[in-house]
Amino acid sequence: MNLKWLTSLVAFVFAVVGSSVARAQNVKITPLGAQAGEFCAPDRALLFEDPTGVRVLIAPGRTVNGSADSRLGATGSIHVVLIDHPHVDHIGDVLQNCSGQQAGTFAFPGEGNAPEIAAVHNSAVLVGGELPDFFTQKIRNVTGTAPAGCPAAGLDNTFTVPRTSPCVGVIRGGTRTAIFDGAAKGVKITTIPAFHAAGASRMHVDELRESNDPASAIVADPGVPFGLTGYAGSETGYIIRFSNGLSVLWTGDSGLIGDWATQADFYDINLAVVHGGDLFTMGPDEAAFAVKRLIKPRSVIPEHFNQVSTSAGKVNEGTRLERFIQQLSSRGGQDDRHGNRGGIKVVVPLSGVDISCNGKGDCQ
Repeated sequence: MNLKWLTSLVAFVFAVVGSSVARAQNVKITPLGAQAGEFCAPDRALLFEDPTGVRVLIAPGRTVNGSADSRLGATGSIHVVLIDHPHVDHIGDVLQNCSGQQAGTFAFPGEGNAPEIAAVHNSAVLVGGELPDFFTQKIRNVTGTAPAGCPAAGLDNTFTVPRTSPCVGVIRGGTRTAIFDGAAKGVKITTIPAFHAAGASRMHVDELRESNDPASAIVADPGVPFGLTGYAGSETGYIIRFSNGLSVLWTGDSGLIGDWATQADFYDINLAVVHGGDLFTMGPDEAAFAVKRLIKPRSVIPEHFNQVSTSAGKVNEGTRLERFIQQLSSRGGQDDRHGNRGGIKVVVPLSGVDISCNGKGDCQ
């Protein structure tokens, strides 16, 4: 074996090992959409996995097939569930295919997909507004037992995962920290304002009761329309800060608001997840403006675009997604908030295709 060949081999081994170590320190993000390899009309759900092992599921909605969906992993491995507001496309009423047509039903359609997942996986449900009471009752309807409130220890409001039972914790502008058992650092989760609406739909509102007894429901006259929704407080977005330094701003379903500039500055945001489906959220132009001028992350993941946005993993022409990407690439792109050159990278969330992000927000 000559020295030159040996030197090359050693360099190659160190490069492979170094790359593996670096990736082990990355946050893994898995889109859980309606069709493998595509970005579809009902897609909302993302599963984040911190290097310490904490796994956070947000907006399982209409594309995660309940707690038994194999993409979620073993029972008990979804440590935190986040729902920014209880509309049916986030909390889940029916299973949908890529174009948004019904493809199946959930085990507890009247309770929602998210509460059933949280109940079976013993998740911590961290929500704002009036949603703690809502989710407490929904999980009780699934399991027969009301979940406890989530612990909040010390200055960082910490709690440990995995849990042996579900819990519900309120965050109305503050922060809670999920720490994997034995880890030194955790995942910090904060709620931020959004501009949308937060009423729970009729199908997810329990019937009126004469008392706290679940058996004493007052059943409405079936001949009288019952059009009320349940007040759920203010809709929210989330800031999710991971142990490797990745700091994510999830806009939630929202119109354009300037608060994101302040939040991006305070929380040092380097990855944005922006909702740009128009009518019910920002459109693609507003979403692009928010990314370029307000948030200025290193990378951005588009969400809630309400269309079949890709075919064979490629962006379809004439879609809102294409327009969003074009807006970001116009005028040679934009630097991120730290002045890094090369533009803000758009990472399309293709279902089942893992996204790996380092602590600086470089995602691939």
